[in-house]
Amino acid sequence: MVGQSGIHDKHMQMQTQVKKDRDDGKKKAATGQTSKLLRCGVCFDSKPDSHMFRRCQCNHPFCTDCISNYVATQIQKNVVNVNCPNPKCSVELKPKHLQPIMPKQVIDRWESARYELSLAAWQKTYCPFKDCSVLLVNDGGKVVTSSECTSCHRLFCAQCKVPWHAEMNCNEFQKLKSSEIEKDLDKKFFELAKGKMWQKCPTCSIYVESCGGCEHITCRCGRNFCYICGKNWEFGHLCCSPRST
Repeated sequence: MVGQSGIHDKHMQMQTQVKKDRDDGKKKAATGQTSKLLRCGVCFDSKPDSHMFRRCQCNHPFCTDCISNYVATQIQKNVVNVNCPNPKCSVELKPKHLQPIMPKQVIDRWESARYELSLAAWQKTYCPFKDCSVLLVNDGGKVVTSSECTSCHRLFCAQCKVPWHAEMNCNEFQKLKSSEIEKDLDKKFFELAKGKMWQKCPTCSIYVESCGGCEHITCRCGRNFCYICGKNWEFGHLCCSPRST
């Protein structure tokens, strides 16, 4: 509940605001100015010209609150090239247009994203440490391997794009990496085959998946076998027990 003193203070604030508005109106009347109202193209509310954003080439009227929220939402969606909210307008908004009315951190993020988009793919390098991942620009100079991140100051290999591998050169690291990737893929494949209960050809040992139909399988090596028990397929074959994988 609001006390009597709170009600009194609120009443005084309202009276002060009314007096201010009245004095502003008198000043405008004395100078021949009129309070011009414009309708926002987003919320469709009529607002004073001083509350409107009209700094773009198209000059479509939007209130500062709506245009700020619109741009912030687009940046949050990683939209870099932000156009005028009018669906029939293709004029692009730029950070300098919104800088006076938007938070600095939003403008900085927007400018950084625009700069990153302007770079060619070969110019972009990112810090490989997941808790950093800052963009590092390749200036096109001599080929380097050991580099220091300008943000987290940890060493990484600019060629392999991984944390610095001090005990081996890039060729050795790439061979080891390829071997580890193959092992990881093999492990995942065998886990998938076991989960799906795929069977192996008795001759070439390749895994075969049955997608329907009867149990008769003809492998690409030419072997005919039963998908259930793994025995040779012969006319009139009756499967008596499933084979173990």
